[in-house]
Amino acid sequence: MPILFRHLLGLYLGGVVRVIGIFLGLFLLMDGIESLRRFGDEVHFTWPDMVLYMVARIPAYMIQFLPPIALLAALLVLGRLARQNEIMIMRASGVPIYRILIPFLMGGMLLAVAHLLLQDRVIPWSNHLQQTLKDRLTGVPVDAASEGGNLWLRSGRQIIHARLASPHHRILLDVTVFAFDDHFHLASRIEAHKAEMVGDAWFLIRGVTYRFGDRLEVDRFDRRPWSVTLDAGQLDRTTPPPNSLSIRQLHQLAGRLVREGYDATPYWVMLQRKFADPLTTLAAVLLAFPFSLRLERLGGGTRSLIAGLLVGFGMFVLVDLTTALGMGGRLPPAVAAWSPVLFFLGIGGFLLLHLAAPVRERSWVIAWRRWRTARIR
Repeated sequence: MPILFRHLLGLYLGGVVRVIGIFLGLFLLMDGIESLRRFGDEVHFTWPDMVLYMVARIPAYMIQFLPPIALLAALLVLGRLARQNEIMIMRASGVPIYRILIPFLMGGMLLAVAHLLLQDRVIPWSNHLQQTLKDRLTGVPVDAASEGGNLWLRSGRQIIHARLASPHHRILLDVTVFAFDDHFHLASRIEAHKAEMVGDAWFLIRGVTYRFGDRLEVDRFDRRPWSVTLDAGQLDRTTPPPNSLSIRQLHQLAGRLVREGYDATPYWVMLQRKFADPLTTLAAVLLAFPFSLRLERLGGGTRSLIAGLLVGFGMFVLVDLTTALGMGGRLPPAVAAWSPVLFFLGIGGFLLLHLAAPVRERSWVIAWRRWRTARIR
């Protein structure tokens, strides 16, 4: 590994660690004060639970701010290198611009992998732990039965209503089944005391079947097979927030909702975002590079820092805007998740190409600088 590569990668990763420390300090200070205000007067308040609750909130906070952290760290490190003329020396020594960029992109890729692992593996666990600790602090009992009531399900041409469902025991109570024919006309209605799953098959217990045709037919039964495509997971009607699920859980839940005829758009949008969000880190690094170097020559590091942060804020706003449009069904999920990332990657690549091949200054810029120099003299 070349010495220059190790040097720049170490500088960038060190900058990332320092910026993360600043962000975590601000988070623990502000959110800690707010959490103490919320739970400090609760009867069940304990300091160990409070500390664990704050730790459990850190992964979700880091997921939200990893792209700004990558952007700010790149701006600070590149600004310092430009002020100390290290980049100018590298360029004068024949080092191409892409060799300076590669260590920063490698650091961004490491952050992107960390982003993906955090949101797929750590976030679901930390959100569950956070909710458990919150219930413990407020004294709310945790219902572990995972049972739901007054359910409506769909399987093929059957609409199913149950007063109570138990996913653990794979049982439906007080079941009503509406079956439709190919023309969506009501063909039959079944009312049963219970439906239970034995192995992979369903059975209806103690009920009556009404068949509608030229004349009404009534058939009572004690136990009969039930041709339905329901699994035990469909009986759990809890709807967790999309951002608290892993990629596999999101895909399974969205597919189940589609099969049952429900709108799964929010889950498809969040599934696409779980793949697209890590690339926002690379987009942030790619944007920071041309802004830091080009604006450094036009007026110092402060201007480049402010301009880069404004662009990063614009990226954050655009991501939230397209996500909201996707959640509302105004944009396809893939477009809502990927369009901001690809847009800013394109901007960063365009500016980088112009940075790699400097453009001659316009004549009016040269004339203005000569006039300014003459006036100072």
